[in-house]
Amino acid sequence: MSNPSTPDAAEYSMEYAHIDAALKSRWQSFIELEKEINTFQPRQITDFFQEREALFAHLRSVNPKADDESLAVIADGQIISRADPNRQFYEQYDQRLMTEYVTVALLSHALCESAINAILAVCLAETDASALFNLIERADIKDKWQFAPKAVLPSYELPRSAALYESLNYLTKQRNALVHHKIQVHVAGKKIFEGSHFNREPYDESLRWIRRFFRLPYDLADHARNHLMPRFPVFVLIDRRPIA
Repeated sequence: MSNPSTPDAAEYSMEYAHIDAALKSRWQSFIELEKEINTFQPRQITDFFQEREALFAHLRSVNPKADDESLAVIADGQIISRADPNRQFYEQYDQRLMTEYVTVALLSHALCESAINAILAVCLAETDASALFNLIERADIKDKWQFAPKAVLPSYELPRSAALYESLNYLTKQRNALVHHKIQVHVAGKKIFEGSHFNREPYDESLRWIRRFFRLPYDLADHARNHLMPRFPVFVLIDRRPIA
């Protein structure tokens, strides 16, 4: 891509746009899942009548010598368990929600990193400080967003107390726990391996964090854009649609 605003007609690669498109492609499915979860109504026990009859028939076929009363107790117990609202919710939404959570977390983290790399590369190249990029590029993603832009504009700030930093810090922890996953192992009651520290939030909290993960790359880009103009490469994550 050429940038006509620069006198030397600089050209930039934009492969990070594929990550941008991949993240945005998940938005509609997330919105639909969020709506389902927020309007979830568990089935009543009476709605399980046909399943109970089918289960009883199956138990009768594999236990021909058992009496009806004992089979009914087993069938009723299993149906009561299946009808539990918490179990219904878990079976219907847990895996779907975690699929969205993991997908969005990984894509958001990748986009956050590729965006700051693009911003720094362009800004440093245009200020004849490109030699700094190889040093900065190795830094932790949080340090890149918090400190690296100071090489372009010393007055740049991203305070640790800011909600943006909080989101980036939490996203990084969750992403690292997934990408560098280690299982926890106990032997004879003694912990042998600590394992990864992936945090499973309550469902409503997971939905809120997914929304924050969706928005984070674009919010960070807006923050940098506001602080680094006019040197900020205006094409970086300029359009967040359809993410709201």
